[in-house]
Amino acid sequence: MKKRALGLIMAVMMAGTLTACGGNSAAKSTEAAQTTAATTAATSGSEKPAEPEAKSGPYKVTVIIKATDSSYWQTVLLGAQAAAAESNGEIEVTTAGPASETGIDEQVTILENAISAKPDGIVIASISSEATVPAVEEAVAAGMPVVTVDNKLATNVYTQHLATDHYAAASTAAEKMVEQWKEAGIDPSGKKVAVISADSGSAVNQARCEGFADKVKELVPNIIMIETQYCDNDIAKAQDAVDNLILANEDLIGIFGDNNHMGDGIANSIAQNGKSGNIIAYAFDSDDTEIEAIKNGALTGIVVQDPYGMGYEGVLSVIASLKGESVEKDVVAPTTLVTKDNLDVPEVQKLLYPGK
Repeated sequence: MKKRALGLIMAVMMAGTLTACGGNSAAKSTEAAQTTAATTAATSGSEKPAEPEAKSGPYKVTVIIKATDSSYWQTVLLGAQAAAAESNGEIEVTTAGPASETGIDEQVTILENAISAKPDGIVIASISSEATVPAVEEAVAAGMPVVTVDNKLATNVYTQHLATDHYAAASTAAEKMVEQWKEAGIDPSGKKVAVISADSGSAVNQARCEGFADKVKELVPNIIMIETQYCDNDIAKAQDAVDNLILANEDLIGIFGDNNHMGDGIANSIAQNGKSGNIIAYAFDSDDTEIEAIKNGALTGIVVQDPYGMGYEGVLSVIASLKGESVEKDVVAPTTLVTKDNLDVPEVQKLLYPGK
């Protein structure tokens, strides 16, 4: 907390003690030090703030992801841990998360327990836009900076929101899909396209599905959009859904999956049904199954974010806030559309295999 000269003089006269706020405990200044600071400030007539005292011990940051069963979210943790490793002991990171992206209640409990442990700050990729809001507001009120990653919460009480524009990013996949139909000599008019979603309750997933569908319908007004299939973030369910769609719709020419698990299921089904090249398929995020599917043609491409960078920058933003530095409120992270054409480009490889 910045202490102006007048405040210091009043504090000395009242024989009070000064306590810093903003999330970190600070040692109390001695009365003699206060008197000296006040006298110096009064004499000089300057309102220059006193120098902040050094923190004792590392900054402790808890990083909570959406699901531990996802390589994508594990990559977020790799980025966060890298920020700690490069800090020369200044940052200590603790990681946690529910087993699956369907574990909303579990994530809320994890967050509440983390707050009870009183870390200096929190980075969280919330599954729900609403369920974690009370706990996040509690953390911020207690002086803990909270950086939200990926899913935006239904509150403005956060330190920074770091995320992709999911709607816009998904629309790039739709544009590329329409372009590739034309290149393949496929007339999309009156044909069918399907969307495979992990979760109907996620604002992120909804934005991706809507971004894709809206752009396809804009570019091909008379295309037929099959009702969105929701698969509980389960690869096997996604594969079964696509199997059924392929069997029931001979004129199915495109599929979009809103995360990597849906992408895995789509790729498995297309490969096993011998539809590689006949159905243009895109998904969001990356994992080894999707990358291999792009190589063998089962998937046409994926929309890749920078989860490593989000974890890394999220932790650093917490620390910057704790140090009183200016932190941008809302940050849009870039995405890259990955296909067989750019799969081996060094910059793309860094996104696909971060930290290696």
